[in-house]
Amino acid sequence: MMRTTWALTLLLSFGSLGAQAQSAGELSPVTTASYPEGPVWFEGRLLYVEYPSGGVKSWDGAHVTVFWDNAACGASGLIEYRHHLLVACYDTNSIVELDGTGHEVGAFTHDSQGHAFAGPNDFAADGTGGVYLTASGAYDSSAPITGSLLHLSADGQSLVRLADTIHFPNGLTVDASGKNVLVSEMLAGRLLSFPINADGSLGPRRVWARMQDIVAPTVGADAYNGPDGFKLGPDGNYYVAQNGSGRVLVINPKRQLVRTIAVPTPYVTNISFGPKGADSVYITGAFDQWNAPYPGVIYLWTQP
Repeated sequence: MMRTTWALTLLLSFGSLGAQAQSAGELSPVTTASYPEGPVWFEGRLLYVEYPSGGVKSWDGAHVTVFWDNAACGASGLIEYRHHLLVACYDTNSIVELDGTGHEVGAFTHDSQGHAFAGPNDFAADGTGGVYLTASGAYDSSAPITGSLLHLSADGQSLVRLADTIHFPNGLTVDASGKNVLVSEMLAGRLLSFPINADGSLGPRRVWARMQDIVAPTVGADAYNGPDGFKLGPDGNYYVAQNGSGRVLVINPKRQLVRTIAVPTPYVTNISFGPKGADSVYITGAFDQWNAPYPGVIYLWTQP
């Protein structure tokens, strides 16, 4: 178990004038992991998935144990759902439901119209017991754009496709008003917004923000500099895992950069919040996302 602690200096940028101030936070590695993703604080412990092993791991503050094991899954996302958990299995194009002890109790492989979905990736609670989820499609900037956004009802009886032709949708969240779904369009390097209609359908998409307009790419970053995990924080700010740039961007509702949380792993995949809310942020990331076993680390960032 890794216990080394780094002190971080966080760069804060406010408004179009680029005024800067400094703030201190602390980043501690929790454990090593193989391409970790989908951290969720669940019943007093941190759960997360590992893509290569396809399973779900549990960290209780001292030890890591296997919560659910499925090597074929290619797990990429995790969310609490009606006191159970949903796992996005990217490689098997399925969503698996687990009970609170890690036993499989159901699975989804098609939407309610009988259509398969390709590359389920991440989830967001809709605020009424259901969840939104992304199916990313092909990870290829030159391939046809096949990503989609779906919704699973609170009773598990309806899985509806709401939007298509999104260029590798990844992380997502419902905004602070509860009236829009925000989605990371990873390979386009931007964040999209879809208004939620009264009947549950979505209105026309618009570009909520472009990554290049929020912050300049880091030196040596991957060219797409894309948004990965995306969460609305308890503090009212939005947290974006910037995959390829080794950082989490904290953005206010006006789409201004509040602060940057830098991490040693360049491929930052997702974030979650612990029992202290926005003062305890779990961050997952990998040093290498192209070669197995995709070594990575889970971090805990805390704010004094």
